[in-house]
Amino acid sequence: MLVWAHRGFSSIYPENTMLAFRKAKEAGADGVEMDVHLTKDGEVVVIHDENLLRTTGVDKMVGDCTLSEITSIKASKTMDDKFDAYVPSFDEFCSFIKESGMKANVELKTGVIYYPGIEERVAAIVKKYGIEENVLFSSFNPLSLIIMKRYLPECGLGFLFSSSINIKHISYLSKEVGYSFLHPDYELINKEMLEEAKACNLGINTWTVNDPEEVKNLMAWNVGGVISNCPDMCLKVLGR
Repeated sequence: MLVWAHRGFSSIYPENTMLAFRKAKEAGADGVEMDVHLTKDGEVVVIHDENLLRTTGVDKMVGDCTLSEITSIKASKTMDDKFDAYVPSFDEFCSFIKESGMKANVELKTGVIYYPGIEERVAAIVKKYGIEENVLFSSFNPLSLIIMKRYLPECGLGFLFSSSINIKHISYLSKEVGYSFLHPDYELINKEMLEEAKACNLGINTWTVNDPEEVKNLMAWNVGGVISNCPDMCLKVLGR
């Protein structure tokens, strides 16, 4: 079972910051899950929300700011500003993936606000660092994943969902759309979903798993990957 650090080692360090990603690496996580948006000047930044307020204290939309503006903002509001950590660019993140050899689960945050051209820009940066084999893409927006497949056909695609899905659709997602993973909320996982996913050769990475007992349950079901704020806990349960 792979352990994905959700927004980095986010139970202890500010989410979606280089500090959280580096600490996930130090903890032994296999990969990091993170989120990308597009700035006013067409650059890719790593942040979860469409608005900067929750993580930085600055009430501005990502799409209304330039890269230089956003990357100069401290991003540790969720940790009472205890850490000297800032919003990173996707370029900086990809440099880290190249250096560390970690896997990256890049969530395209296009489900609420769609950023025209984000897929092409993200693909160009991934190619720049030659990390195609390390990267998979996920999104709640199927269109973004279909577009991304055109730019980076060698990268895996994970379909995110937080409500029940018709099991019969899984085969379609695999064969017609080209998804390689399902990324369900862990509370949605059941035997029928696992069997259908296996029959369609789809892997499963499930989120957000922060309870040791849930990790054990998912291990028993042979789920391929867990996305957790607590990678250290997951690794301990797995005996790694």
